[in-house]
Amino acid sequence: MTVRSRARKEITTLTTLSRIRRVIAEIPRGKVATYGQVAAWAGFPGAARMSVWALQRSDGLPWHRVVSAGGRIALPGEEGREQHLRLELEGVTFRGGRVRLDLHAWTPGVARARTRPRGRGPTLRRRPANAPPRASSRVASNAAVEGFGPRPKPFRHGPVPESSDER
Repeated sequence: MTVRSRARKEITTLTTLSRIRRVIAEIPRGKVATYGQVAAWAGFPGAARMSVWALQRSDGLPWHRVVSAGGRIALPGEEGREQHLRLELEGVTFRGGRVRLDLHAWTPGVARARTRPRGRGPTLRRRPANAPPRASSRVASNAAVEGFGPRPKPFRHGPVPESSDER
């Protein structure tokens, strides 16, 4: 390998690692991503080991938010316990020693879903003030029935009028 090709390879590796580090830096609190996902989002699908290298050679990144495939914590011993603790402090839940990816997986560029509605609820469309009143569906469907006419007047309670026929 010539000096020029070795220098080109080092520059390519540095830019690759910086792209991976940028993706890792974007992972929000309470969310996780796998090594393979991070590499794919940085533009290097199938290069999960590059994510590991990027984490080994950097400081200040949220390293604990990157886990192995299936939500498994890959770090052994004390580092693995520290990662587990840091994730728990951020509200990440576990099942069987693995991160619940169904609840905490992060996807870049996707807005976080709201857990509760804000304000008074959904906005209803209002009819314009000059719009004619709507006919209710019940009236429209009853009018189509043959023999259906106006409703009879309700029975009024009170004294019965005296008739002149009584003798």
